[in-house]
Amino acid sequence: MMLVHALFATAIAATPPDSLLSADSLLVEMRKGGYTMLWRHTATDRSVREPMDYANTPRFQQRNLTDRGVADAKAVGVLFKSRGVPIGEVISSPMYRTRETAEYAFGRVTDTPILRQVDPTPEQRRLIAAAPAAGTNRVVVTHHFVIERNVPGIKPGMVDEGEAAVVRPVRGDSVQLVGIFKMADWQRLGAQATQQTSSTGGHAADARQAHASGAAVPLVIPKLLESVQRASVAEYLRVFNSGDAARMRQFYDSSVVPNPERSSEQRMETYDRLKTEVGPLRILSAEVAEDGRVAVKAETLTGTPTTVLFGIEPQAPYRLTTISYQIGGGGAHR
Repeated sequence: MMLVHALFATAIAATPPDSLLSADSLLVEMRKGGYTMLWRHTATDRSVREPMDYANTPRFQQRNLTDRGVADAKAVGVLFKSRGVPIGEVISSPMYRTRETAEYAFGRVTDTPILRQVDPTPEQRRLIAAAPAAGTNRVVVTHHFVIERNVPGIKPGMVDEGEAAVVRPVRGDSVQLVGIFKMADWQRLGAQATQQTSSTGGHAADARQAHASGAAVPLVIPKLLESVQRASVAEYLRVFNSGDAARMRQFYDSSVVPNPERSSEQRMETYDRLKTEVGPLRILSAEVAEDGRVAVKAETLTGTPTTVLFGIEPQAPYRLTTISYQIGGGGAHR
């Protein structure tokens, strides 16, 4: 997962202070826990101009990750895993580019609109300065203006797409800048991590461990699912792979048409069973079936072919009407 070299031919940014820790020293320190990494989302399609009203902006009007951005996020996740950096809380702004940066790197995220607010608020400062859980580091995936306006020593242009400021809480709602991961650092360290993983066969071991624990895996969402009409399908897949029961219950309540024959508890029982039996999915493709449902082709981490069929409301808000699984050669689970 070597970072793309072209990524580093970006606009010249402000030079970080000499007193900060180097990237190598940051990784050593972060193995102890106690730090927060404020990470600007990875590379995006800069040709898209989006409104600031994120709450009403559909995916196709947002500035989303490019293939390079996806690769860079994955490479950072590999790097942290190879160096034994413990990651606890992972939070992001609600934009797709920030959420997916976190998901591709760490397989999970909780989003909050606080990290999309342009002007700092006491609530935002408290969130940034919150102490990590003992023995872990926090990851906050957000936007450049949040980092610039909350971290003393960070000036506009100092943190480009994919770069990160590492801080530690000092007192109240304040933080101290400890170091900065620049893209050149990610490239060098990521190449080392890739070589280490390849030499030890780490990818296969990680897959087995993730399947056994029910851990989330990053998703590549097919273009067919990027429309407003099919956004609920993409969101279901993200929530399912997160392994978060509370998020799934919320999704059922908000994005699935109520069925008098199936209570929320029954749906959650099916979800729990599928999470154990199927585990996180790798998405292969999506197509519209003959009956109009959306068929998502996938496989489990152990290679079992799985098809998930989704019925969708014909009008907004385009909630799901049915969800059914075809696992291997077996019957359907609904």
